Amino acid sequence: MKSFYNTLKIKEYACPDNCDICREACRKKQREMPQGASGIKAVQIPQLKANTAIACNQCSEPICEENCPTGAIGKNQNDGVVRIDQDTCLGCGICSLVCPYGGIDYDPVTRTTFKCDLCGGNPECVKACPEGLISFEKSRDIVQYFNTDRLAMGTPLCWGCPAELSFRFSMRILGKDTILFGAPGCAVLMICGAGTQTYCQFPTHMTNMTNLPSTASGLKRYYKKMGKNLQVVCFAGDGCFADVGFQPLSGAAERGENIIVICYDNEGYMNTGVQRSGTTPYLGWTTTTPVGKKSRGKQTPPKNMPLIMAAHEIPYVATATIGFPEDYAKKLKKAMDVKDGMSYIHLFSPCTTGWRAGSDAGVEICQSAVETNFFPLWEYEKGDYRFTHEVAKPKGIVEYLKLMRRFSHLDKKDIEEVQRLVDKRVGRIQSLTEMGTHEKESCS
Repeated sequence: MKSFYNTLKIKEYACPDNCDICREACRKKQREMPQGASGIKAVQIPQLKANTAIACNQCSEPICEENCPTGAIGKNQNDGVVRIDQDTCLGCGICSLVCPYGGIDYDPVTRTTFKCDLCGGNPECVKACPEGLISFEKSRDIVQYFNTDRLAMGTPLCWGCPAELSFRFSMRILGKDTILFGAPGCAVLMICGAGTQTYCQFPTHMTNMTNLPSTASGLKRYYKKMGKNLQVVCFAGDGCFADVGFQPLSGAAERGENIIVICYDNEGYMNTGVQRSGTTPYLGWTTTTPVGKKSRGKQTPPKNMPLIMAAHEIPYVATATIGFPEDYAKKLKKAMDVKDGMSYIHLFSPCTTGWRAGSDAGVEICQSAVETNFFPLWEYEKGDYRFTHEVAKPKGIVEYLKLMRRFSHLDKKDIEEVQRLVDKRVGRIQSLTEMGTHEKESCS
């Protein structure tokens, strides 16, 4: 698994004209660089309207290392970063010539070579980019789980379903010492299996929608009495947790039951015909909130389930999506560490069929929901709120809405109102994060 490392990701051909902010941030961090040199390069081709940035790819077999006459270049096997030893470097510039990606910067005046070293795992260019076009992909946080899939090949769900991808990913992290509970809905088809066959390599049980947390709590208590500390996980949809089965969920949270609850939210009752649920978004189309002369989709905002669960003051609440798997992995691990109450994860999970989107658009919709603040990523831990993925410059909500036809009926005024509701929701979380910061400052 050592071939998988954290890496810098730059969105191609999206940079503003003449922007040099990332380079300035790099030079400020690496103070020994001469004027004009940087570990990241700006590429400006006005004729092609191509503006982007490039940096070292930290190659698995660096050709620059092979061609360095003094052996000044080497790849660190712990973090994967290719570094230049300036004390050994001859200043010949051969490395900058042989690099096929243009990832090395050479200054002929000082005869010095520079390149990206990922700032020790906290790249300054990522924080500096005002457009949010540079990201640090923490692949090592998730690839450690890729060698074991505890679910059978194939799926009874729709092609491209993010719920299946999320379920598989969840179980790789939760591990074999897990007892899984599900309730009627799309994903339960993977939990209960078909006929005498099962999809899972661990114990599972299907309950009714009205007694899922109650049944899981009873089993957890039984095993605790037997002296066994097994993980009990409930994986079900918004129809169960936000609507039909909310009361037992609330009761289990209030009682402090030590179970993990994952609500995969596809914003409707998709398994029975795309009917609206309590989390269906404002003006969203469903078969029970149709669009026509007398109706324009759901007329009320969605229920804010993560905040409702945080109001129970349970140890841990988080929002997550498979579009940002490293963030989700960390939150699952935190939920697994809780021993004094319930952990609740609200998992954004598009239904491309019910949302009238392309079957290959699931992950893109997940990422767009975060990048537009439609679904911000945050967590509540022991009374404190914080964003886990702050969007420096959110895209307009229209970028998200246009990815699916369930919003195709919206006019300009409708979109403005949806944007207002999105801004209001993310502003509420921002206020809660600031409140916690002020309380800590006053205590200190």
